[in-house]
Amino acid sequence: MKFDVVDPSDEQAVPDEEAAPDEPVAGDEPLPPGVHPRLDRAARRMHARVGADLGTLGESLNRLHAHIETARSRGAEDAPPAPPPTNFRAGAFSRPPSP
Repeated sequence: MKFDVVDPSDEQAVPDEEAAPDEPVAGDEPLPPGVHPRLDRAARRMHARVGADLGTLGESLNRLHAHIETARSRGAEDAPPAPPPTNFRAGAFSRPPSP
């Protein structure tokens, strides 16, 4: 068998070596009974990562919205109004009126 040694990625779980598994991290409030300190640290890290990811997503969506609004304003100014095609049927996808 042959094994390759690789560096762990951000997605892989890497245990904290700074704090002992049974000791709470300094400055933290005491954990409720039955909650393992490693689980608490992992939950805090995941919460921080999700918060950062949501912030990045929000910025990306705001940029996308700005691009869409710019394209809409350019399109409305440049494009002359065109009549619908001859085979266009406005009521083709609507429901018939109920009796």
